[in-house]
Amino acid sequence: MDHLSGPDAAFLYLETPETPMHVGSLHIYELPAGYTGNFVDDVRAHIARRLHLAPVFRRKLLAMPFDLANPVWVQDDDPDLEYHVRSDVLPKPGSREQLDRLVGKLHSKLIDRSRPLWELFVIDGLKSGQVALYIKAHHAGLDGQAGVAVAKALFDLE
Repeated sequence: MDHLSGPDAAFLYLETPETPMHVGSLHIYELPAGYTGNFVDDVRAHIARRLHLAPVFRRKLLAMPFDLANPVWVQDDDPDLEYHVRSDVLPKPGSREQLDRLVGKLHSKLIDRSRPLWELFVIDGLKSGQVALYIKAHHAGLDGQAGVAVAKALFDLE
């Protein structure tokens, strides 16, 4: 068990539905020519192989009895990737404005604190034929250094 620091716990205590305390990033990709797989399943498999590279993927909060101390991080050895990696499809025509609106809607929803504090959405239906990944993680578990670990885990040059 690893207690949250005061500043990290503050992100939890200050959060309200009107002021979510998570950070997010949007990435847009070209799929390889001739790709015929299921991209959502491929993303889940990729993350499953790389969960060990970023602690944020495999830890969740445990509240202390009577809230006498800040919550602690505990290991989640089997995060539900069906929950954490989801998909959405933009309606036609699949414009950038529609993508931005969807990401705004996704970002406005709080992250379930009973699970590891991250979510990834694969967004298809862009008129360009590209696919978007929107990733959000709670700031209580993701500082700059942890963000670099997530980037290294998700984005591989191979």
